[in-house]
Amino acid sequence: MAESKDYVEIRSIPEVQKIEKKVKAQDPFDEKSVSSVLSTFIDSSVGEAVKVALTSHPPKVNGFVVTIEVDNEFLMAKMNELHQRILSYLAERLNNGYITLNIELYKETDDGKEKKRLFTAKDKFEHFMELNPAVGELKNLFGLEIE
Repeated sequence: MAESKDYVEIRSIPEVQKIEKKVKAQDPFDEKSVSSVLSTFIDSSVGEAVKVALTSHPPKVNGFVVTIEVDNEFLMAKMNELHQRILSYLAERLNNGYITLNIELYKETDDGKEKKRLFTAKDKFEHFMELNPAVGELKNLFGLEIE
């Protein structure tokens, strides 16, 4: 019996939830203030995926509802993992305990046109030539070839 005591590992139960401060105020806020609070949240040790999710699209504010749009399901899962942490951070920094945080997939507005995707170097070059014809002149001047 004495020998078996040496092999027993003592495991501590990790802290599951932090006790968050409850904010009871209802201070008004706008998209600009939400963006600045989210930028400080980004600086406070979040992963690269969360940084991309929070900076890709500006947050939308409708009353006390903040909507953050993400580009794909992976980013949606990452943001859902941090949902409560982001909501608590926003409530504390904006001094508003009535904030609701929605995370949605971004939907492109197509305006009835099919959006052209630029995959190859040639496609990208042609797109830049449409935006600025001087790019074509520079290509010819320097004798560059597009792969």
